[in-house]
Amino acid sequence: MSSRKEYFQKYYQEHKLDIVKRSKEDYEKNKRKHLTYQAKYYILHREEILAKLKTKSLAFVGHAHAIWNAIRKYAKAWKLPITPWEEFKLWTIEDATYNELFEAWKESGYLDNFSPVVMRGVKKNGFLIENLKWDKKQSYSWWNEDSTIFKEVEENLDKQQKERNQRSKEWRKKIRDEWKAKRKGK
Repeated sequence: MSSRKEYFQKYYQEHKLDIVKRSKEDYEKNKRKHLTYQAKYYILHREEILAKLKTKSLAFVGHAHAIWNAIRKYAKAWKLPITPWEEFKLWTIEDATYNELFEAWKESGYLDNFSPVVMRGVKKNGFLIENLKWDKKQSYSWWNEDSTIFKEVEENLDKQQKERNQRSKEWRKKIRDEWKAKRKGK
């Protein structure tokens, strides 16, 4: 019986290995058959597509997409019109201002204050290309160095106040007694 069991185990292992090897070989041979039409087209015409879009790097397009994604959320929340991603991407790639700002940001070592941002001209007109312009974060008070300094000062003041006003058991008892006295006085 043990020999029969060993025979089947060996047979199964051999065939299983053959099946795995064969499926990997078939996949490598027919890799393109498993791809969608768009993926095949992209593989065949990648250089032409990238040259047509004038994309400099994945970071360039990735940053533009991150900005578009952020404004899309605002547009949805505020019920404002927004330009579709494809149009926004083409506008971004062709815009000389964005190219300059992105290169300056890249040269600065991706410092936050030099990051390119998109701003609306008229708020109620939404996030349409005609209403948008590129600028750097540093140009706006809610993003510049003064705002970071203000936040630091505010945090330090908050810490100091918490240290001065520590809530101990005696303090809680005093407040509770004052509260009870006020209720009795009503």
